[in-house]
Amino acid sequence: MASERRDYDDPYTRRFTARIAAAGEHHGRPAVELEATWFFPEGGGQEADRGRLGPSAVVDVQAGDDGRVWHVVEGPALDPYLEHEAELDWARRFDHMQQHTGQHVLSAAFERELGLATLSSHLGEERSSIELDARDADWRAIERVERAANAVIWDNRPVLRHWVDDEGVKRFALRKPPRFTGRIRIVEVPDWDVSACGGTHTERTGEVGMVKIVRWEKVRGNVRFEFLCGGRALRDFEWRTESLVEAAKRRTLKDTELIAHLERAAAERDTLKKQLRELSDRLIAAEAAALVGAPPRPVAELRTRMSREDARSFVIQCLACGAPWVALAAGEPEPLLIVGRAKSGGPDLREMLPGWLERARGKGGGSPDLVQIAAGDATGASAAFHEARVALEAKTGLVAPS
Repeated sequence: MASERRDYDDPYTRRFTARIAAAGEHHGRPAVELEATWFFPEGGGQEADRGRLGPSAVVDVQAGDDGRVWHVVEGPALDPYLEHEAELDWARRFDHMQQHTGQHVLSAAFERELGLATLSSHLGEERSSIELDARDADWRAIERVERAANAVIWDNRPVLRHWVDDEGVKRFALRKPPRFTGRIRIVEVPDWDVSACGGTHTERTGEVGMVKIVRWEKVRGNVRFEFLCGGRALRDFEWRTESLVEAAKRRTLKDTELIAHLERAAAERDTLKKQLRELSDRLIAAEAAALVGAPPRPVAELRTRMSREDARSFVIQCLACGAPWVALAAGEPEPLLIVGRAKSGGPDLREMLPGWLERARGKGGGSPDLVQIAAGDATGASAAFHEARVALEAKTGLVAPS
């Protein structure tokens, strides 16, 4: 038989005496059904309650299609003939009540202020989200929505619950049509939102505290907004404020000046990075010309440290100076091997690549005249380098200076 769901009409009971109606498993985990429960089972975008049942922890709550509510437990076996004291994780429950009530208020604000309908919602462990039928968003539009939603929250309106049948539901102007027929529960924020919903909610909007949108992204042609309510919003505000104030303080700036400062710093960094790249390319070109010499010689270099960008530039510069072939390996910051040969002719480097990959214990690929390998470690890069050098010297008859 279906479990008696008392959380529907009383979301504030934290402790109760429970009687076990049945014991079994839910997806391979020990679970019990109670004659009556205040534990909320996962559903409607809201996560399940947690808590304790006698000596055992309630780690999940799930409802089947038949209406039976299974409390997944961990701990000592529960005697089905005894009554057990049950206790909800109230901090988690109240947090969920804040998020779910806030979601109703926020969705209605989007619809009233911007004409955007909520397509789906998810109330997560850390952040919650709603997906809207929108093409994009901006901070000024978000500001309008947030102010409207928070005005309703601070108005401390009652959150009403109505049980209706198919005929009774016609009396309510629902924000979206219900997904089920028959007896359903309607949650109403007077003069603001009316929605069919089976989740847990606060008694009044004021308990939500506040709602804050923290980010958004485009998904499937719509926009998904992440938001925080109540305690979550406060904790988020705490770390963001600390980060902003400390960052500004360390640079002797006002909080409002920080973004402009970071933009200038980023522009300066990009300019310096470009200048450094140009200087590095000049040094690499000069070193390559000296190593290749005249007449041009092959180059084989095993370096302790060289970036991938510099290593590739070095090989290309050597080839530009006329080197018949070049082998370069480096152990840091990322172990690598790059081998190149003159486009005018020579062995197809891809034919030798499998052996070098095996030696390097890495991954890579390339063309007939240039291959790159990301080695497993510095030892692998060195081993592959020595094999490449020996192979190229044998195939071309040209020996690289030691």
